[in-house]
Amino acid sequence: MKRFGTTLWVVLFSIAATNAAAAPKQQQPRPEIFTDLLQCRTITENSERLACFDRQVGAIDAAAQRDEVVVLDKSELAKTRKTLFGFSFPKLPFLGGDEVDDRGEAKADGVDQIEAVIASVRSLGYGKWQIELDDGAVWATTEALTARDPKVGQKIELKRAAMGSFMGKVEGGRAVRMKRVS
Repeated sequence: MKRFGTTLWVVLFSIAATNAAAAPKQQQPRPEIFTDLLQCRTITENSERLACFDRQVGAIDAAAQRDEVVVLDKSELAKTRKTLFGFSFPKLPFLGGDEVDDRGEAKADGVDQIEAVIASVRSLGYGKWQIELDDGAVWATTEALTARDPKVGQKIELKRAAMGSFMGKVEGGRAVRMKRVS
């Protein structure tokens, strides 16, 4: 009888887990200025609907000029995610804050690796380096590079590693732990 009870709990837990995984991702509430615009579609009279759209588009334009509303397309969002790679942020849904990698770890910025070109290097002593990328991001090695010193113009690959750390590999070298400085 005890075995049956345990099996029943396992089955119930499996069903609950399957349903939770299949549940659609809950959307963030939309800003009032956007829902007001969408509400214009429900007006049946053409002239009133057009007046509503004109009024709401004007409100959105004014809010955008005051930097209260920002509109990003997917390519701009991808660029923003790349520039934020390596920083720790709270969960930001508009930046892909609830994505999970293949190991089940949260990808805080929706990106798990980047490739860039080294713009400048500075020795920190004892084989450690500070490396500025072509996009302005600055990274530092947290362990010594034992092979060749990094040079301007070389490619570097940065990957998300275990427990919130990052690994960097300058072309032709081995991967070492790195951290984002700025």
